[in-house]
Amino acid sequence: MEARGESAATPVAAKGDPDAAAAAAHVAPADDGGLPVLAPGSVRLHRGPTGVLRATLDDGSPRSYLQVQVYRAFPLSDPALWAVLIDGQGREIGMIEDPLTLEEESRRLCAEELQLRYLTPHVTEIVAIREDAVEGGGSWSPVLVWDLATDRGPLRMRLPNLMDHVRLLGPRRLLIWDRDGRRAEIRDVDALPETGRKWLRRYLWI
Repeated sequence: MEARGESAATPVAAKGDPDAAAAAAHVAPADDGGLPVLAPGSVRLHRGPTGVLRATLDDGSPRSYLQVQVYRAFPLSDPALWAVLIDGQGREIGMIEDPLTLEEESRRLCAEELQLRYLTPHVTEIVAIREDAVEGGGSWSPVLVWDLATDRGPLRMRLPNLMDHVRLLGPRRLLIWDRDGRRAEIRDVDALPETGRKWLRRYLWI
């Protein structure tokens, strides 16, 4: 089976949305000379050992991709349909007309990636991390309070523990969610200011 590399993708920006996979002209159905439309039953999404999204296609020519990113083809005009898969070299693999028709695990991972890309605040700085305690069930439990600066404004998150509330999605990419279900993403640890990296080294050793 063909295996793709794991280098970072550089998708083409769509008009009106700088974080989209490609302009509408590049994501037309295959009959119009655009990307191939992938049959939902032929697509399997899963995560590798480091949390990076991978894909296996079995549409008559089985092949695997070791790093995959998911974008909405029309994030403004038709956000529920037409998910685009991009490989680790920034090349477009194909389109899924309705992500809800994928099998259960692939559907969950596709929705998770789209939520990360379009709805989750992007952390620009870690202001501070401190230990605190919260009351619950008549007792006090320790939490870590993260004060963050994000692209959507300041955010304070309370994490009961790091093991269950911080996920490594790539070599330098982190997903954080707190006890209230709120999420934030550090897309590249190395892009944070030094103060933020110091906080991460203190608590996560990365």
